Amino acid sequence: MFLSLVVGCAGQRVDPAPPPAVDAARDTVVASDAVADAPEAALADTQTTDAAQDTTRPMMDGSLGCLPNWDGVVTRAEVPFVLGASVIYIVNRGGTVVTPVDTAGRAGDAGRLWDFSRPALDDHRVLDEVTPAAGQWWASRVPGAEFATALDREQGTLGVYRATAEALQLLAAVSTEANRTLLLFDPPVDALRFPLREGSTWSQSVTGRGFVNFMPLVNITDYVFRVDGQGEARTPAGRFPSLRVRVELDQRIPLTLLRRTQRSYVFVTECWGVVARVASVDNEAMVEFNRAAEYRRLGL
Repeated sequence: MFLSLVVGCAGQRVDPAPPPAVDAARDTVVASDAVADAPEAALADTQTTDAAQDTTRPMMDGSLGCLPNWDGVVTRAEVPFVLGASVIYIVNRGGTVVTPVDTAGRAGDAGRLWDFSRPALDDHRVLDEVTPAAGQWWASRVPGAEFATALDREQGTLGVYRATAEALQLLAAVSTEANRTLLLFDPPVDALRFPLREGSTWSQSVTGRGFVNFMPLVNITDYVFRVDGQGEARTPAGRFPSLRVRVELDQRIPLTLLRRTQRSYVFVTECWGVVARVASVDNEAMVEFNRAAEYRRLGL
Protein backbone atom coordinates (compact mmCIF):
# COMPACT_ATOMS: atom_id res chain seq x y z
CA MET A 1 0.00 0.00 0.00
CA PHE A 2 1.22 3.45 -0.79
CA LEU A 3 0.89 5.82 2.15
CA SER A 4 1.54 9.05 0.31
CA LEU A 5 -1.77 10.33 1.62
CA VAL A 6 -2.23 8.55 4.90
CA VAL A 7 1.10 9.44 6.44
CA GLY A 8 0.11 13.05 6.53
CA CYS A 9 2.66 14.99 4.51
CA ALA A 10 5.36 12.37 4.71
CA GLY A 11 4.97 11.42 1.06
CA GLN A 12 6.23 7.96 1.95
CA ARG A 13 5.54 4.67 0.18
CA VAL A 14 4.52 1.70 2.28
CA ASP A 15 3.42 -1.04 -0.07
CA PRO A 16 2.40 -4.70 0.28
CA ALA A 17 4.37 -5.59 -2.83
CA PRO A 18 6.09 -8.93 -2.21
CA PRO A 19 9.87 -8.83 -1.83
CA PRO A 20 12.16 -10.65 -4.26
CA ALA A 21 11.94 -14.42 -4.05
CA VAL A 22 15.12 -16.09 -5.20
CA ASP A 23 16.68 -19.51 -4.85
CA ALA A 24 20.35 -18.68 -5.20
CA ALA A 25 23.55 -18.24 -3.25
CA ARG A 26 24.15 -15.22 -1.06
CA ASP A 27 24.73 -11.99 -3.01
CA THR A 28 23.64 -13.58 -6.28
CA VAL A 29 21.51 -11.53 -8.65
CA VAL A 30 18.94 -13.73 -10.35
CA ALA A 31 17.91 -13.13 -13.95
CA SER A 32 16.97 -15.09 -17.08
CA ASP A 33 17.19 -14.55 -20.82
CA ALA A 34 14.39 -16.94 -21.73
CA VAL A 35 12.94 -18.95 -18.88
CA ALA A 36 9.92 -20.02 -20.90
CA ASP A 37 12.07 -21.18 -23.80
CA ALA A 38 14.91 -22.85 -21.91
CA PRO A 39 14.11 -23.59 -18.25
CA GLU A 40 16.93 -26.15 -18.06
CA ALA A 41 19.74 -24.08 -19.60
CA ALA A 42 23.16 -24.00 -17.97
CA LEU A 43 24.63 -21.15 -15.96
CA ALA A 44 25.56 -18.06 -17.97
CA ASP A 45 28.83 -16.17 -17.70
CA THR A 46 29.45 -13.62 -14.98
CA GLN A 47 28.79 -9.97 -15.81
CA THR A 48 28.94 -6.56 -14.11
CA THR A 49 25.85 -4.36 -13.69
CA ASP A 50 25.24 -0.66 -13.09
CA ALA A 51 24.92 -1.57 -9.43
CA ALA A 52 28.66 -2.36 -9.48
CA GLN A 53 28.07 -5.95 -8.41
CA ASP A 54 29.30 -9.15 -10.03
CA THR A 55 26.34 -11.27 -11.04
CA THR A 56 25.66 -14.74 -12.27
CA ARG A 57 22.58 -15.67 -14.19
CA PRO A 58 21.44 -19.17 -13.20
CA MET A 59 18.69 -20.81 -15.24
CA MET A 60 16.26 -23.18 -13.58
CA ASP A 61 18.03 -26.56 -13.73
CA GLY A 62 16.90 -27.74 -10.31
CA SER A 63 20.36 -27.58 -8.78
CA LEU A 64 19.42 -24.56 -6.67
CA GLY A 65 16.57 -26.35 -4.91
CA CYS A 66 13.54 -25.11 -6.86
CA LEU A 67 12.46 -26.77 -10.09
CA PRO A 68 9.39 -25.23 -11.76
CA ASN A 69 6.81 -27.61 -13.18
CA TRP A 70 4.81 -24.89 -14.99
CA ASP A 71 1.48 -26.33 -13.81
CA GLY A 72 -0.18 -22.92 -13.36
CA VAL A 73 -0.09 -23.18 -9.54
CA VAL A 74 2.49 -21.37 -7.39
CA THR A 75 3.06 -23.16 -4.09
CA ARG A 76 4.93 -21.91 -1.05
CA ALA A 77 7.86 -24.18 -1.95
CA GLU A 78 8.03 -22.43 -5.32
CA VAL A 79 8.56 -19.00 -3.74
CA PRO A 80 11.86 -19.34 -1.84
CA PHE A 81 13.35 -16.44 0.11
CA VAL A 82 17.10 -16.55 0.67
CA LEU A 83 18.45 -14.23 3.34
CA GLY A 84 21.20 -12.07 1.95
CA ALA A 85 20.25 -12.68 -1.68
CA SER A 86 19.64 -9.79 -4.06
CA VAL A 87 17.75 -9.22 -7.30
CA ILE A 88 17.94 -6.49 -9.94
CA TYR A 89 14.72 -4.75 -10.93
CA ILE A 90 14.23 -2.00 -13.48
CA VAL A 91 11.81 0.62 -12.15
CA ASN A 92 10.76 4.19 -12.85
CA ARG A 93 12.11 6.87 -10.53
CA GLY A 94 10.02 7.91 -7.56
CA GLY A 95 7.44 10.60 -8.26
CA THR A 96 7.24 9.89 -12.00
CA VAL A 97 4.29 8.46 -13.93
CA VAL A 98 4.83 6.00 -16.78
CA THR A 99 2.38 6.24 -19.67
CA PRO A 100 1.20 4.38 -21.56
CA VAL A 101 1.42 0.97 -19.89
CA ASP A 102 -0.58 -2.03 -21.06
CA THR A 103 -1.99 -3.92 -18.10
CA ALA A 104 -4.62 -5.70 -20.20
CA GLY A 105 -2.12 -7.43 -22.48
CA ARG A 106 -3.27 -9.51 -25.42
CA ALA A 107 -4.33 -13.08 -26.13
CA GLY A 108 -1.43 -15.53 -26.34
CA ASP A 109 -0.95 -19.26 -26.90
CA ALA A 110 -0.92 -19.98 -23.14
CA GLY A 111 -3.30 -17.33 -21.81
CA ARG A 112 -2.61 -13.60 -21.75
CA LEU A 113 0.64 -12.02 -22.89
CA TRP A 114 1.83 -8.98 -20.94
CA ASP A 115 4.82 -7.24 -22.50
CA PHE A 116 6.76 -5.04 -20.06
CA SER A 117 10.12 -5.52 -21.77
CA ARG A 118 10.39 -2.11 -23.42
CA PRO A 119 12.28 0.65 -21.57
CA ALA A 120 10.50 3.62 -20.04
CA LEU A 121 11.80 7.19 -19.95
CA ASP A 122 12.58 7.23 -16.21
CA ASP A 123 13.91 3.68 -15.88
CA HIS A 124 16.82 2.88 -13.60
CA ARG A 125 18.20 -0.27 -12.00
CA VAL A 126 17.73 -1.02 -8.31
CA LEU A 127 19.16 -3.86 -6.28
CA ASP A 128 16.54 -5.37 -3.95
CA GLU A 129 18.09 -7.29 -1.08
CA VAL A 130 16.54 -9.70 1.40
CA THR A 131 17.95 -8.42 4.72
CA PRO A 132 17.77 -10.64 7.84
CA ALA A 133 15.94 -9.14 10.81
CA ALA A 134 18.65 -10.16 13.26
CA GLY A 135 20.61 -7.17 14.56
CA GLN A 136 18.28 -4.51 13.13
CA TRP A 137 17.01 -1.73 15.40
CA TRP A 138 13.40 -2.79 14.83
CA ALA A 139 13.85 -6.56 15.19
CA SER A 140 12.62 -6.89 18.78
CA ARG A 141 9.71 -4.49 18.15
CA VAL A 142 8.15 -6.40 15.25
CA PRO A 143 6.96 -9.80 16.52
CA GLY A 144 7.68 -12.61 14.10
CA ALA A 145 9.98 -10.52 11.88
CA GLU A 146 12.19 -12.61 9.58
CA PHE A 147 13.50 -10.26 6.90
CA ALA A 148 13.05 -6.87 5.25
CA THR A 149 13.28 -5.31 1.80
CA ALA A 150 13.01 -1.77 0.48
CA LEU A 151 9.56 -0.20 0.11
CA ASP A 152 10.58 3.40 -0.61
CA ARG A 153 14.25 4.01 -1.29
CA GLU A 154 13.93 7.79 -1.45
CA GLN A 155 12.34 7.91 2.00
CA GLY A 156 14.43 5.07 3.43
CA THR A 157 11.45 2.83 4.24
CA LEU A 158 11.62 -0.97 4.56
CA GLY A 159 8.87 -3.57 4.62
CA VAL A 160 9.28 -6.22 7.32
CA TYR A 161 8.02 -9.71 6.41
CA ARG A 162 7.65 -13.27 7.56
CA ALA A 163 6.98 -16.28 5.34
CA THR A 164 4.69 -18.99 6.73
CA ALA A 165 3.52 -22.18 5.07
CA GLU A 166 0.31 -20.40 4.05
CA ALA A 167 1.30 -16.82 3.22
CA LEU A 168 3.92 -14.15 2.76
CA GLN A 169 2.98 -11.55 5.37
CA LEU A 170 3.89 -7.87 5.62
CA LEU A 171 4.21 -7.16 9.34
CA ALA A 172 5.40 -3.57 9.49
CA ALA A 173 6.94 -0.60 7.73
CA VAL A 174 10.11 0.75 9.30
CA SER A 175 12.77 3.34 8.53
CA THR A 176 16.40 2.59 7.88
CA GLU A 177 17.13 5.36 10.40
CA ALA A 178 16.50 4.13 13.94
CA ASN A 179 13.21 5.18 15.55
CA ARG A 180 12.04 7.41 12.71
CA THR A 181 9.24 5.18 11.35
CA LEU A 182 7.62 2.09 12.86
CA LEU A 183 4.13 1.22 11.62
CA LEU A 184 2.76 -2.19 12.70
CA PHE A 185 -0.04 -3.89 10.74
CA ASP A 186 -2.87 -5.74 12.50
CA PRO A 187 -3.51 -8.28 11.11
CA PRO A 188 -0.43 -8.65 8.93
CA VAL A 189 -1.04 -8.11 5.23
CA ASP A 190 -1.08 -11.39 3.28
CA ALA A 191 0.83 -10.07 0.27
CA LEU A 192 0.71 -13.59 -1.22
CA ARG A 193 -1.50 -16.45 0.00
CA PHE A 194 -0.52 -19.98 -1.07
CA PRO A 195 -1.15 -21.90 -3.19
CA LEU A 196 -1.72 -19.27 -5.85
CA ARG A 197 -3.90 -20.34 -8.78
CA GLU A 198 -6.18 -18.55 -11.19
CA GLY A 199 -9.45 -17.77 -9.41
CA SER A 200 -7.93 -17.47 -5.92
CA THR A 201 -9.27 -14.52 -3.90
CA TRP A 202 -8.82 -13.11 -0.41
CA SER A 203 -9.62 -9.87 1.38
CA GLN A 204 -8.51 -8.13 4.56
CA SER A 205 -9.12 -5.04 6.64
CA VAL A 206 -5.81 -3.98 8.19
CA THR A 207 -5.09 -1.33 10.83
CA GLY A 208 -1.71 0.36 10.85
CA ARG A 209 -0.55 1.82 14.18
CA GLY A 210 2.67 3.53 15.14
CA PHE A 211 4.59 6.53 13.90
CA VAL A 212 5.92 7.78 10.56
CA ASN A 213 8.65 10.43 10.41
CA PHE A 214 8.34 10.75 14.22
CA MET A 215 4.59 11.53 13.95
CA PRO A 216 1.91 9.20 15.40
CA LEU A 217 -0.37 7.56 12.84
CA VAL A 218 -3.37 5.23 12.71
CA ASN A 219 -4.87 4.19 9.39
CA ILE A 220 -7.20 1.51 8.06
CA THR A 221 -6.73 -0.20 4.70
CA ASP A 222 -9.19 -2.59 3.06
CA TYR A 223 -7.61 -4.99 0.56
CA VAL A 224 -9.04 -7.26 -2.10
CA PHE A 225 -6.65 -9.71 -3.81
CA ARG A 226 -7.62 -11.69 -6.93
CA VAL A 227 -5.54 -14.04 -9.05
CA ASP A 228 -7.32 -12.94 -12.20
CA GLY A 229 -5.12 -14.11 -15.05
CA GLN A 230 -2.56 -16.59 -16.30
CA GLY A 231 -0.13 -16.32 -19.18
CA GLU A 232 3.29 -14.94 -19.99
CA ALA A 233 4.95 -11.80 -18.60
CA ARG A 234 7.83 -10.37 -20.62
CA THR A 235 10.43 -8.29 -18.80
CA PRO A 236 13.91 -6.98 -19.65
CA ALA A 237 15.23 -10.21 -18.07
CA GLY A 238 13.22 -12.60 -20.22
CA ARG A 239 9.87 -14.37 -20.63
CA PHE A 240 8.10 -15.91 -17.63
CA PRO A 241 4.97 -18.07 -17.33
CA SER A 242 3.09 -16.07 -14.68
CA LEU A 243 -0.03 -15.65 -12.62
CA ARG A 244 -1.41 -12.11 -12.34
CA VAL A 245 -2.52 -10.98 -8.88
CA ARG A 246 -4.81 -7.95 -8.90
CA VAL A 247 -4.68 -5.87 -5.70
CA GLU A 248 -7.24 -3.19 -4.86
CA LEU A 249 -6.90 -1.07 -1.74
CA ASP A 250 -9.08 1.51 -0.05
CA GLN A 251 -7.21 3.45 2.62
CA ARG A 252 -8.41 6.01 5.15
CA ILE A 253 -7.51 7.78 8.38
CA PRO A 254 -10.24 7.45 11.03
CA LEU A 255 -12.08 10.64 12.05
CA THR A 256 -10.82 12.52 8.98
CA LEU A 257 -11.93 12.92 5.37
CA LEU A 258 -8.57 11.61 4.10
CA ARG A 259 -9.09 8.64 1.81
CA ARG A 260 -7.44 7.13 -1.26
CA THR A 261 -7.67 4.08 -3.48
CA GLN A 262 -5.16 2.32 -5.69
CA ARG A 263 -4.98 -0.65 -8.06
CA SER A 264 -1.92 -2.76 -8.81
CA TYR A 265 -0.96 -5.93 -10.64
CA VAL A 266 1.72 -8.36 -9.42
CA PHE A 267 3.07 -11.06 -11.76
CA VAL A 268 4.30 -14.17 -9.94
CA THR A 269 6.35 -17.00 -11.48
CA GLU A 270 7.29 -20.39 -10.07
CA CYS A 271 10.75 -20.27 -8.42
CA TRP A 272 11.37 -16.67 -9.50
CA GLY A 273 8.71 -14.99 -7.38
CA VAL A 274 7.64 -11.51 -8.48
CA VAL A 275 8.90 -10.72 -11.98
CA ALA A 276 6.82 -7.56 -12.50
CA ARG A 277 4.60 -5.14 -10.62
CA VAL A 278 2.55 -2.28 -12.10
CA ALA A 279 0.77 0.11 -9.70
CA SER A 280 -1.70 2.82 -10.67
CA VAL A 281 -1.81 6.45 -9.73
CA ASP A 282 -4.02 7.26 -6.75
CA ASN A 283 -7.79 6.97 -7.16
CA GLU A 284 -7.56 5.30 -10.56
CA ALA A 285 -11.03 4.47 -11.95
CA MET A 286 -10.00 2.07 -14.74
CA VAL A 287 -9.48 -1.60 -13.89
CA GLU A 288 -7.04 -1.99 -16.79
CA PHE A 289 -5.25 1.33 -16.36
CA ASN A 290 -2.62 2.89 -18.66
CA ARG A 291 -0.76 5.18 -16.21
CA ALA A 292 1.60 3.70 -13.65
CA ALA A 293 3.02 5.27 -10.51
CA GLU A 294 5.30 2.23 -10.24
CA TYR A 295 6.54 0.21 -13.21
CA ARG A 296 8.82 -2.53 -11.84
CA ARG A 297 10.24 -5.40 -13.92
CA LEU A 298 12.90 -8.02 -13.38
CA GLY A 299 16.10 -6.79 -15.00
CA LEU A 300 19.63 -7.77 -15.92
